[in-house]
Amino acid sequence: MFAPSTFQVPSGCLTYRPARKLARPVRPVRSDAALWVPEREALNQSGAAIISRSVLLDALHKDQIQAWLQPKVAVRSQKLVALEALARWRHPQLGLLSPHVFLPWFSEHGLDEALLMHILQEVLGLQAYWRRQGMVIPVSVNLPTHLLNDAGLPDRLMVCVQAKQGRAEDITFELLENSDTKTPCALFMGACRLVAMGFGLAQDDAGVQYSSMERLVGAPFSELKLDRRFVHGLSADRQQAVQVLDWIASAKERGMCVTAEGVEAQSDLELLQQMGCDYAQGYLFAKPAPAFELDMWIRQRWAV
Repeated sequence: MFAPSTFQVPSGCLTYRPARKLARPVRPVRSDAALWVPEREALNQSGAAIISRSVLLDALHKDQIQAWLQPKVAVRSQKLVALEALARWRHPQLGLLSPHVFLPWFSEHGLDEALLMHILQEVLGLQAYWRRQGMVIPVSVNLPTHLLNDAGLPDRLMVCVQAKQGRAEDITFELLENSDTKTPCALFMGACRLVAMGFGLAQDDAGVQYSSMERLVGAPFSELKLDRRFVHGLSADRQQAVQVLDWIASAKERGMCVTAEGVEAQSDLELLQQMGCDYAQGYLFAKPAPAFELDMWIRQRWAV
């Protein structure tokens, strides 16, 4: 899952080799979060009770929070190789809410792990259904990196998987760039525990912040996910293309596969293929959707 010869242990554990610096993160081409500002304002204007801790727990209990899926395809064949689970909230008054609206409230109320377990359980249920249909489909689940401060988290995740009769090798946890552990050693130990249990481990949103490369050196990742801000319009921006090529080369040096997110143009996909990118996600293939809406797409594209 990673190249032992290039793996480095972070400072505070054994030894640490500083990562070489890449170019500054690219300026966002657009911000999807801006599309949801009215929703955020509606929530705030309606009063804090709408997004209190009890309301969030009730939403989980009533399965209003759902795992929508976005396909990940092989760049060369464009066959389906995996899915990513993305949280959506079917709010009874406000309708479908983007994660940009409600995820900060889960963090504020200390419910990140509760949401993680909820999405994981739903994913495991879907995987059980697909296995009965003769398909073993890996799924990635977002994991807020700061949760690895708790050394017991990997064990609880494994208990959840075993309780649903799932398989660790069919689950990849994507560590989010927007949070971090208190120490590099906490990240190293948590990541190693997950990998030792058989889970895949991906660095999500690479390049958005400067910690991405340090993490790649300091934890046993098997996959690097390029943020959509690097990928969108790639074929028309030479500087952006140089940055992406640098990230891909760095990941390959460490034995990782690379997934490009936010692929919307055929020209960008073709350039990613030339650069050696392995997988892609984006509207060019399919938007995130509930599992039942993707069922036929999955059956047609599944790489057997």
